[in-house]
Amino acid sequence: MNKPTTAVPVRPLPLSGLLLALAYAVGMLGFEMPGWALFSAGALTWMMADGRTVVRMLARSAPHHTQRLIAYSTPPAIALLAYMTLAGGQADAVVGGALALHAVLVWALLMGAAYAVSQQTAVSQRI
Repeated sequence: MNKPTTAVPVRPLPLSGLLLALAYAVGMLGFEMPGWALFSAGALTWMMADGRTVVRMLARSAPHHTQRLIAYSTPPAIALLAYMTLAGGQADAVVGGALALHAVLVWALLMGAAYAVSQQTAVSQRI
């Protein structure tokens, strides 16, 4: 008999990640103005909605939030790619460096939180 496997649900990118990925794709196709509009929408969505969601997930630290924390670490990295693509040769080193630093810090914070949540066990399991 085949053993039933437990399916891991796929967590899609948050809305900000999708908007930033679209900005990157549109920028790669050479459409700068629509790319900047999508970049702006993605950045605003990340700052307004996704930031609150991440803070709430960090405060609750429930085990089922681990995959969502990992998914929420991708928009800052996608923003860096989209900015470099859209700005091209006009890219500012300070803005690029700030986006890179932000992406690394968000990734480290969320990966650390995801690891801490995954290591939590109930008291009855530790005894």
